[in-house]
Amino acid sequence: MPTDDIGFLVAYAIAGGAATAGLLLPWIRRIPLELHRVWALDHQNYRPLLASPDDLELPRKSRIALIASGALLCLGLALARGVSLQTTFLCILLLGWVLLTAINLRHRVLPDWIVYRLLWIGLLYHAYTGNASAQVIGAAAGYLVPWLATLLIRRQTGQDAMGHGDFKAFAVAGAWFGWSALPTVYGVFLLTILLLALAVRLLRRPLAEPGLPTGPGHLLAATVVALGVRFI
Repeated sequence: MPTDDIGFLVAYAIAGGAATAGLLLPWIRRIPLELHRVWALDHQNYRPLLASPDDLELPRKSRIALIASGALLCLGLALARGVSLQTTFLCILLLGWVLLTAINLRHRVLPDWIVYRLLWIGLLYHAYTGNASAQVIGAAAGYLVPWLATLLIRRQTGQDAMGHGDFKAFAVAGAWFGWSALPTVYGVFLLTILLLALAVRLLRRPLAEPGLPTGPGHLLAATVVALGVRFI
């Protein structure tokens, strides 16, 4: 491997870790705290997102794991796709999903503040670099397909299969990867959630919050597709 390529790979890894440490870690605390304040003002019967701001402090091991994850994701993308503008933007997407997943694991929410920004960055990037029609259709289909499926399940069982945050998250995937990648996104997401549910059942460990976190499924699906994998 040429020395220049090694230098770029190291730069991607350092940039991913630095962005995680300098940008993501503060927002993991700030965004839930802001949501807590807004919801507490707007809803009389609000169930607190956190007992106190101290609940938002991440253990040292978790901070180290997140920084390493950011570095490895960007390094893996650079190895798989080469050094390019597209790789850089895909790193931004995956770092955004690391942030969403870290919040989702602790609070079971996928904040619109992050989701909408990722969606618009994806659409604008593809509009700038070429034809974005596949991404616009992908964003619409990404939202509508799981929404319709959930609507049908609700009519049959009276229960929701997933929340609106998940619909928007699938729209983000469509906005970045186009409609043709959605079968892979749905497949990886569902497989991840099934494995997570199985692990929780086998370990018999109570969850800190009710319901399964879906952030890991979205992160893994985005990572798989970003690396160029397609089921169809």
